[in-house]
Amino acid sequence: MRHCLRHAVAATFVITASSGFAEDFTYHMQYGDQMGTEAPAARNLTEAISSADAGAVYANRNASEFSTVAYNWAPSSTPLRFGRGAVRPMSADDLAHMESTNTDGFIVVKDGTVIREYYAAGMHPTTKHKVHSTGKNWTSAIWHDVLLPVMDKKVGELMPEIADSVYGDQTLRAVVDMRVPVYWSEDFSDPEAPVVLGFAATGSQYKNPTYDVVAFINELRRDEERKDGNWYYVSSNTNVMGLLGPRLAGVHAYEGTRQFMEALGMEYISGSVANLHGQYGASGDQYMTLRDLVKLPYAMANGGRVDDRQVLSAEYIQDVFDAGEDKSAVFRNGPYGEAMPDIQYYSNQWYVVDENIAVGIGSYGQFIAFNRATGVAIAKFSTYSKSSNFAQGTPDLAWVIQQVRSY
Repeated sequence: MRHCLRHAVAATFVITASSGFAEDFTYHMQYGDQMGTEAPAARNLTEAISSADAGAVYANRNASEFSTVAYNWAPSSTPLRFGRGAVRPMSADDLAHMESTNTDGFIVVKDGTVIREYYAAGMHPTTKHKVHSTGKNWTSAIWHDVLLPVMDKKVGELMPEIADSVYGDQTLRAVVDMRVPVYWSEDFSDPEAPVVLGFAATGSQYKNPTYDVVAFINELRRDEERKDGNWYYVSSNTNVMGLLGPRLAGVHAYEGTRQFMEALGMEYISGSVANLHGQYGASGDQYMTLRDLVKLPYAMANGGRVDDRQVLSAEYIQDVFDAGEDKSAVFRNGPYGEAMPDIQYYSNQWYVVDENIAVGIGSYGQFIAFNRATGVAIAKFSTYSKSSNFAQGTPDLAWVIQQVRSY
């Protein structure tokens, strides 16, 4: 893999090689007219994104501003630029749906060609946006080569530093499938919720800047109301993957991620918040453009290939669609089963719809989805009125699934 660093420039002229279509637009700087919503009067990320009316759009686009350290990855030396065919206009119903779900951007790619693309006011193809928990899918994909062979090993065996934690006697398979009985809460409005305390550990907030992910994981406790193997959504599971991946690969997290972004063909600068120990926010603190966000589901829809590069193994894609013996039962009996009737089970950080379609879902309405039977990939940036909003999220998920099935 070639190593090539690029610097961002004030303006770019992008030509999509496959179609000859030319686009001329300014590479909007961080504080230029891409910003839309003004910066909120907030001391940390939790305050900034507590509601859409209090600056959530701004915070979603500028998570690094609230972080201790920000990793930034240069565009790929061999960027993947999708073809620009006849982009279908959005229907009145689809536009109404996107408005009702506070959509910031939406893109559909089929067989390497953009067939739908939408940006709300203040959003542009060059605007970076926080991906929230669709970053879990990225962490799963980035480290898949080294994690797949050790799925049956205990976490404590793989990483002695957390052997005495609630994860120590759990298999890596239980971690990646969200089946570890950790006491957890995804309530962003509660400053004492584990998910919010985890922000400081990964560097998403200035407070406790010397805190690290290992210390945070070692302080988590078991949820006595849950049994081993129950399905329960715990963001720290992905942070365990973010520690183990670089350890097993023998590279720094920054470099391992950079290599994946290079191979995937990222067009624009992307990044992640991190802490002073060099640990990044593997569970959802990454940020990138919409056209780059869709590249991961595109690779999944395309058998793991990007141009002439095999970026994801066939074994990884098959692992995502491996239902196992009881994944459907434990997901259906879990806390999201009723709210997500279209989801059959959860596997290696993906929500699986059927034998061809899987979805990644993030707080505030971030989605990626793909259909490997039709070569369709979708990405959606949103800013819901609050982080975990089933009133907006349930119909939005159904709409995304309908979209990925319809092309």
